Amino acid sequence: MMDCRDEQIGADIMGNRVPSLLTRFWFLSIVISLPLNICAQSKERPKLKDFGSSLKRTKWDPNKQQAIVAKPKPKLASKDNEDLDVVKVETSLVSSDVLVLDARGNPVDGLTEDDFLISEDGAQQKLGMFSLGTNSNVPRTVVLIIDYSGSQLPFIETSIAAAKTMIDKLGPLDRIAIVDDDVEMIQDFTADKKILKDKLESLRKRATSGGFLGNRRLGESKQYSALFATLNEAFDSEDKRPIVIFQTDGDEVGFLRNSPMDSLESPTPRGREQTRRYLEEHRTSFSLEDIHRAAERARVTIYTVTPGFRIIGLSLGRAIKTSGRKS
Repeated sequence: MMDCRDEQIGADIMGNRVPSLLTRFWFLSIVISLPLNICAQSKERPKLKDFGSSLKRTKWDPNKQQAIVAKPKPKLASKDNEDLDVVKVETSLVSSDVLVLDARGNPVDGLTEDDFLISEDGAQQKLGMFSLGTNSNVPRTVVLIIDYSGSQLPFIETSIAAAKTMIDKLGPLDRIAIVDDDVEMIQDFTADKKILKDKLESLRKRATSGGFLGNRRLGESKQYSALFATLNEAFDSEDKRPIVIFQTDGDEVGFLRNSPMDSLESPTPRGREQTRRYLEEHRTSFSLEDIHRAAERARVTIYTVTPGFRIIGLSLGRAIKTSGRKS
């Protein structure tokens, strides 16, 4: 199988510093023989209904130590779908985003097509197209996940301002959706920058409307649940460059299955029992490894933005190793 993303740090979902989303990465198209069904679609993707439903279909398998996500029930054909013309074609063009870092974790500039070698099962493949990530001819499908919980209130103004700046830099073919840490898709995919900015402003007002901690209580944030739902539901095979921008301090990590924070214990037996009960009552049905697998299946590049204090993180070396795609 193809291995062309070993130098990418896009799947660093735990909050390490990453370069700008819109610069310093290359877009490659590798010509290999792979069938792909492509369906005609309108400029704006149809509304994603029941966002977050995959979480309800997710069960934890204690034997396999992983999440099992049941397939959704087949939907009846709607009149809108009947009116769409569907065109199926076969293509041998496979796209991949690549971010190249030096030993210190800094992006490497000035690379050319001759600096890359693509292979599949040991056989060298032809590089069909090479361009900077800012190439507006290749559409990006972006989901912005924003944590607006109480712990993020001191940083919400700058977070929203940065998100608006990013929206201004999107190309004409790019589409973006906005998801909050309540596992709500507050804005479906659109290229309308005014709509996106208005939705962000609405979120800012919602976050700051309740005083010191805003209108949110600490410990209620479900950023990883929002991320897991996004990876399972938001993208499809038509998305050439699926991207998630994950803005959070990551405090839900303690409730994940096999959480890295499970080893933290209260110094008293009573405290340990209370902690155990609380965690079990709020435990998710998936682990961090399940998120890694979901990102691989969806071919998603994940960029993290960590305002304020990072709850958990990976070393740069482990992040690169974790994000390398091998199959």
